[in-house]
Amino acid sequence: MKFGDLKKTLAGWAAKLELGRPWDAGDDPENDLEMIRLREGGDSGSWGDAPAGEVPRSDRRLLMAVILGVVFVATIGFYLYNRNHTFRTYEITTARENTDSEGTSYAKLGRSIIKYSADGVFCVNRKNAAKWSSAFSMQAPITDICDDHTMVIAEQQGTQAVVFTEDGLLGSFETELPILGASVSRQGVTALTTADGEVTWITLYTKNGEKIAEVRTTVGDYGYPLDIAVSPNGKRLMVSFLGVGGGSIATTIAFFDFSSASGAGADHLTGSVEYPGQVFPELFYADQSTPVAVGDGGFIVFKNSAVPAEREKVTFTDEIVSTFHNASAVGFVFENRTDSSAGVEDRWRTELYSYTGKRMMQMTFDGSYSHIDLDGDEVLAWSEQYLMVFTRHGKIRFYSDFEEPVRFFTRLSGSRRFTVITRHNLNDIRIR
Repeated sequence: MKFGDLKKTLAGWAAKLELGRPWDAGDDPENDLEMIRLREGGDSGSWGDAPAGEVPRSDRRLLMAVILGVVFVATIGFYLYNRNHTFRTYEITTARENTDSEGTSYAKLGRSIIKYSADGVFCVNRKNAAKWSSAFSMQAPITDICDDHTMVIAEQQGTQAVVFTEDGLLGSFETELPILGASVSRQGVTALTTADGEVTWITLYTKNGEKIAEVRTTVGDYGYPLDIAVSPNGKRLMVSFLGVGGGSIATTIAFFDFSSASGAGADHLTGSVEYPGQVFPELFYADQSTPVAVGDGGFIVFKNSAVPAEREKVTFTDEIVSTFHNASAVGFVFENRTDSSAGVEDRWRTELYSYTGKRMMQMTFDGSYSHIDLDGDEVLAWSEQYLMVFTRHGKIRFYSDFEEPVRFFTRLSGSRRFTVITRHNLNDIRIR
């Protein structure tokens, strides 16, 4: 049943109830006379115990039960169809001109879209209308986003950093030494690793560039910093260091606490864990109490304790091709090594895990992709020519070629609605 037809039907039934008629009398005078006779004392027994001319309460309850049942069945049917159906086409509901230069990158921040390049950052709403902008000159911008709320853009091997939300710029500042990595908290506290020869500085800055605390490390003590992650409240920090010695490699993941109640020493170090023969190039906090390290052979969820300890550990035998995550899950893409003689042609296998270490989904898919993201409860993958959407349950929800080279793909609020940015347009589409 179509929802438009259902609404008309319900409206008709409601009108009948409001008029207190058991049928639609319409304009027939004979029907009107019959209604008058009933109201003037006709045979009330034909209507049960209700006053003449009114629908009995039991009949009204039955009719409402029928209406609610129809609505419930229709809602469940629509939910199952929307969840399990694979959509293969789309319609462009709105197309707005896009004049972004080559080299522009994109990110979703709250309900806005961030456009950034070597020349500056622009924040636009979903209608591509400018909200604010800030100019800078960065040769190699790197980014980090906290809680879909706060973002930092820093110049790798440069000295500039810009911190903002979708509502506007929070602050910008410059460092004295070249920046290696950056991470931002929800309030705008920014952690930067900077290099000074064999010495690496780990520094916490306010959103305006004032130093809160800093730690000095050396390559000889810890190794070379691969990644850095600050907690959403800006008080805890973890850093991944890669060390090489004796012909072998090892990663040390160090934890720092900058709160006054931490009890840590002058270096703010609360502890570290060493992983011989492994590399951990990606760190993040899924939430305030969930630090996560992603390595070349799996991932580790640490306890949020004073002394670092593993809470969950998942290992893989296949090589990881891509990773993606949000606050509730982390995903991985591998080459699909299933025996091709079995008739399996899909090139990739993706797996999704909760932070309790439970595998939530495993599926295979084909086609090329250059980006993959966990956007809400759906996985979005795309290349210049192709769009794909997967559910958390391993169902391909949508796949299609796109008519122009794709630069960015993200969800819109509402059922089956997405935004696709191309060289010439910002398109709102609805899959069907």
